[in-house]
Amino acid sequence: MNNRKNFRQRMTVLLLVLVMTMMSSLAFVNAEALDVLNLGDKASTTASWLNFRNGPGMQNKVQSVLIRNTTVTVIEKSNEWYKISLANGSTGYVHGKYLSKIASAPVAAAPAPVKEPEIVIGKPEATMVLATTTSTRDTGLLDVLVPAFDKKYGVTTKVVSVGTGEAIEMGKQGNADVILVHARASEDAFVNEGYGVNRRDVMYNFYFVVGPKDDPSGISGIKDAGAAMKKIADDKAIFVSRGDQSGTHKKELTIWKNYKIDPVGQSWYKESGQGMGNTLTMASEMGAYTLVDSGTWYAFEDKVNLKIVLQGDPVLFNPYGVIAVNPQKYSNIHYNAAMSFVQFLTSEEGQKMIGEFTKGGKQLFVPDAK
Repeated sequence: MNNRKNFRQRMTVLLLVLVMTMMSSLAFVNAEALDVLNLGDKASTTASWLNFRNGPGMQNKVQSVLIRNTTVTVIEKSNEWYKISLANGSTGYVHGKYLSKIASAPVAAAPAPVKEPEIVIGKPEATMVLATTTSTRDTGLLDVLVPAFDKKYGVTTKVVSVGTGEAIEMGKQGNADVILVHARASEDAFVNEGYGVNRRDVMYNFYFVVGPKDDPSGISGIKDAGAAMKKIADDKAIFVSRGDQSGTHKKELTIWKNYKIDPVGQSWYKESGQGMGNTLTMASEMGAYTLVDSGTWYAFEDKVNLKIVLQGDPVLFNPYGVIAVNPQKYSNIHYNAAMSFVQFLTSEEGQKMIGEFTKGGKQLFVPDAK
């Protein structure tokens, strides 16, 4: 009888030891799974919609929204929050519970980087033609930047404010010395085709969908820009397009295309063929929706009877670049003045002026030179 009792006691002890061992193993596994991300790690977002904030904490402003599986780079850790950078160079904070580390594959040792030759800029020519988008004019930013540049470099700049497509075309025809535009795919093509040289990032802001204050299509309840535009099309709500191959127009067409919608020729789709300020005014008068860059919106919001109905979708990111026209294409190009302008915009002085430019206390552009 005693032997049987002792056997049961020994088995109970063994079971307890086994359970404790298994729990220790699970705790170790969990500790491994919750391993913190380190500086330089690549991670992927796991939430369908993840707020991308200005600082580490729920009290900080949301500057954008990241979709699931967005690849980010870890910069630093602040308690349970991580400062991250996106592929476009912008930085902000997200909560660590929504990041999953991406395992890095072994790679061969990279060759030593080749240092780019220093760009030598001669004495600037006396005059320069700048072709640029209407948003830089309508916001008033050029009224600050151009006089400062002209005074510093002894140049007289002629500014031609048109849509991005027309500004790029002016560069292709040798009718501008430098362009300041916001349609990255078109900018890259301009350089790759040999028309432009030394492209540099300058600044960025974001696009908004704006519309009537009563928002008849209920766009305010939608987070995805494409879904919002589809709802406008389905409702046949009036939409006013730039219709001028500007950067804003190109962005709008891309969103329509993603949903296989061709709005051109539809009774509800109106094309202004004008700059952003005039397009906003037209949309306000017609009680219509439109797509607008945030800089122009902040400069005009008190002049129109519209409101923001959608913002924060990552697809609405709006970067600006400056490109000197290739002097090897056209002998009349004032390359030294153009490169001086590129240098000025991307310098600490120029970037500070862009960052401090506000309307009604709101920053219109974020300096982004690298």
